Amino acid sequence: MSDSQFHETITICDECDFVNCIPPLEAGERYRCQHCDHVLVSVHKHVSARIMGAGLSSLLMLALAMSFPFLAFSTNGIKHSVTLFNTLEVLLGQGYLILGAIISLALFVFPIIYLVSVLFLVWSFRHPQQLTLRTIQGYSLHWVTVMQPWLMVDVFLVGVLVALVKMNSLADISFGLSFWAFCGYVILLLKTVVLVDKRWFWHQISGQAANVTGTEATAKGQGLLACHFCGASHTIDTTHCNRCGHSVYSRRPRSISTTVALLVASLVMYIPANVFPIMQTTFLGSTDPSTIMGGVLLLWSLGSYPVALIILIASVVIPLAKVLALSWLCWQAYFPDDKQTEQKIKLYRITEFVGRWSMIDVFVVAILTSLVQMGNFMSILPGPAVLSFTAVIVLTMLAAMTFDPRLLWDKAPESSASALERGTE
Repeated sequence: MSDSQFHETITICDECDFVNCIPPLEAGERYRCQHCDHVLVSVHKHVSARIMGAGLSSLLMLALAMSFPFLAFSTNGIKHSVTLFNTLEVLLGQGYLILGAIISLALFVFPIIYLVSVLFLVWSFRHPQQLTLRTIQGYSLHWVTVMQPWLMVDVFLVGVLVALVKMNSLADISFGLSFWAFCGYVILLLKTVVLVDKRWFWHQISGQAANVTGTEATAKGQGLLACHFCGASHTIDTTHCNRCGHSVYSRRPRSISTTVALLVASLVMYIPANVFPIMQTTFLGSTDPSTIMGGVLLLWSLGSYPVALIILIASVVIPLAKVLALSWLCWQAYFPDDKQTEQKIKLYRITEFVGRWSMIDVFVVAILTSLVQMGNFMSILPGPAVLSFTAVIVLTMLAAMTFDPRLLWDKAPESSASALERGTE
């Protein structure tokens, strides 16, 4: 089958469990669930060549970003420049091993694994799909699917800009060559992510899924279930997908209890994250600890209103709002009210999308720590709240991943007959 085509007999929506009969898709088309409007398949034009170009260029930009100075810091005749590796060296040298590991995973490990896996897959599509190669393809696509939610290079770039605004009144900051290379790296990596469609990839690896018949209604009511990893449809008694080998289930096991446990844990960590200092600034021998809200108030007092609002929303409002939103959705899975289920699904999609942006404050602390190290004259170190705040972000992201939105539709069977007019774009 051509790169520019996709055809499955049926596919089941991940979010509402609706069975969709998909017509053959040509290059440039995408198909939305006829029930909840969730994008199921995107078939891009010249996708293999575009992924190869964007992926290789992204790796090249990353290599350049690690080869030159990233930022330069100058105050009172004292100059200091840092590379991306200096960020890790300073954190590890100061004993912040966990924070250093988080930065290395976010900037280097996860993106490199993702890009190398995607590039290998595209390369392998042009070669005979022998059994051994197909097995490696499956493992590679598993890594691509798992890594994608944890790619945060764009969040790190925003964190750099916020850190520069914070330091603007104390020193002169200049961009090195690596900063511009890093901007290109971020843009190209995001472009690669946009081009990757898991259903299209599995279709290229294993061809069309096994033929399972179904009508345009909920899969559970027809004795069907979907593989969350590759999109293949199976009968209800299937335990492992016959295309990708992943475990399959009609509804995510212990979804609500796991989500609630993660939310409770994130609330516990939210308290020290906001009570204890997230950053400690030393200036002329005097150390001044700063909490998240303290940093927001400082930026506001300096007139940096947009940046203060960004930190307030990303670091204070979003984590708490996400906990409240997911808690309400868990409640709705058991005791639904008369609100439209479509509105609840939109709320779920928003909470899943915005969660990682709370990492801005963590990246700001890491950047300032590597940039400002001048002994008792001026230095910045992470505070005890950094790890608590990171735990809040990770726990809320995991909570959103473990919540099964199909449970909301189970409580609103009357909604399953709506919006049938929407289809191929």
